[in-house]
Amino acid sequence: MLSFLKYMFIATLRLGTPIAVTSMGGCFSQRCGINNIGLDAQMTMGALMGVCGSFWFKNAWMGVLVGMLAGVVMGVIHGFVVNTCGAPMAVSSQAMIMFSQGLTIIVLFAVFGNIGYSDQVASISSTPILANIPLVGDMLSQLSPLVYLGLILLAAFNFLLYKTPAGLHMQSCGEHPRAADTAGINVTLYRYLGVITSGALGGLGGAMLSIGYMNLFQDGMIAGRGFLALGAISLGGHTLKGAYTAGLLFGFFDALQLYVQTTNMPIPSQFVQMIPYLASLLVIIFASGERKNSRRGIPPAALGQPYSKISGTR
Repeated sequence: MLSFLKYMFIATLRLGTPIAVTSMGGCFSQRCGINNIGLDAQMTMGALMGVCGSFWFKNAWMGVLVGMLAGVVMGVIHGFVVNTCGAPMAVSSQAMIMFSQGLTIIVLFAVFGNIGYSDQVASISSTPILANIPLVGDMLSQLSPLVYLGLILLAAFNFLLYKTPAGLHMQSCGEHPRAADTAGINVTLYRYLGVITSGALGGLGGAMLSIGYMNLFQDGMIAGRGFLALGAISLGGHTLKGAYTAGLLFGFFDALQLYVQTTNMPIPSQFVQMIPYLASLLVIIFASGERKNSRRGIPPAALGQPYSKISGTR
């Protein structure tokens, strides 16, 4: 029993943190009024370019930085298309997902000579410095430093969004952009900052999978985790802490299905692989009903509505 709990603790944080960090980025984008359904694309590019960066620089931390920059580029593209050009946000997000799927094959072949997987690269899968901590050192040392980075970012961004003038200005752009504009707040600038932050965190979430959990990239390795991050945002009531916690919950379901696969239970593997997605769907349905009755967790009022300084919210 103890070994099972230890496994679930480590695996939940390993698998859940990428979803949690990505969902935190999605919250940032939503708070400024831009709906980013393309989190899966940002995770994909972050995971791919993170491995490429680690391969090029022979340094895993540089790989993480490159992965985040790839996510930023995706965020800037999304911001330009919806914020400057006024295109539908759902269409832009879907285009990003399709673009990332095609670009993945091209980059893999150009860099590694394969179209399905990369070479093994330097990774950051453990934190040996924590091994000497009494009682819990063995467990904590098996976690990637990126897991702890995720917790630090949660505290920092939660303070930034809810306790600073810049964060309050960003939220006003998602609640009532015309009023924010009238008050002298640059709505376009803050919305760009929101999608750029979302892209950086989405890229980091992808790099956490390819460099912090594994040491390579495989086509399809994100496996819809970006969409789970969207579900985590909804389940978490569109708040950073709520989304992060929900992301870890989805990581728990993912860890559970991996554990079940190691047992001799007579269950088809295809059904076992459905566990995290099916459980996540049921949890979201239940939470949505509860939230409807309590009227908590309401998204920003102007979410998904493009804004023009001339014509206002369109």
